[in-house]
Amino acid sequence: MTIEIVGFDDDRLEAGASLVAARYGTELVQKPLLSRRYQHAAETIPFLHDLRNEGPGVAALEDGRLIGFILGMVSMFKGVYTAYVPDFGHGTDTLNSRNVYRDMYAQLAARWVGSGCFTHNISIMAHHRQAIDAFHSMGFGMINIDALRDFSPGPDLPPKIEVRRAGRRDLEVLMSPETKLKRHLASSPIFIPSLPNPEMQRSVEEQLLDSDQPIWIASHEGAPVRFIATEYTGRGPVLARSDGGV
Repeated sequence: MTIEIVGFDDDRLEAGASLVAARYGTELVQKPLLSRRYQHAAETIPFLHDLRNEGPGVAALEDGRLIGFILGMVSMFKGVYTAYVPDFGHGTDTLNSRNVYRDMYAQLAARWVGSGCFTHNISIMAHHRQAIDAFHSMGFGMINIDALRDFSPGPDLPPKIEVRRAGRRDLEVLMSPETKLKRHLASSPIFIPSLPNPEMQRSVEEQLLDSDQPIWIASHEGAPVRFIATEYTGRGPVLARSDGGV
């Protein structure tokens, strides 16, 4: 059968949502902590509808039937125009997903580059091997991993380690490791650019005052050594999330 790559339009939203829901259902079997709601196409359509307005997309058709699609948004990230495809922005329904993804991306990438967008990111669910293989084969690397765990207690703290919630007085304590982290990510072999951000300190300060999004500091013999910031899962552009999680 001949596969045709065309532009993604609103008439394909429902079929695309069904592909996303089917992929999510497969992932749910592997990761029961995931929310169960997104295995239903009716729950994923609003995500695709909003994403459809954020940038171009492509669809793969076989005898007129949708067997794959990619939708992405274009915005500024780390100071450059960046195309981002969230985990709900793509899907396939074919045994030959790897090649279908390659063909779809080839056409969509040309449109992104033609408009001056040279940095492309995509989120892929962990067990979608054909999608991962397809993008790795085209030169994509890995920049980030999201993971899930329940709220059961972890191992006991090592001796002389204290964990406490950060407060407003800890602003300078937090800015030092944050700055060091950005410098590390900008170095070889990662090379994520780190541009001056005058709003970063204000953002950290606002979170310190937000009782619903705590920041935790780990100290060794009184000296801060690590920190972790939390936020509700509903805030990010990711479908693979748990209900009531952080």
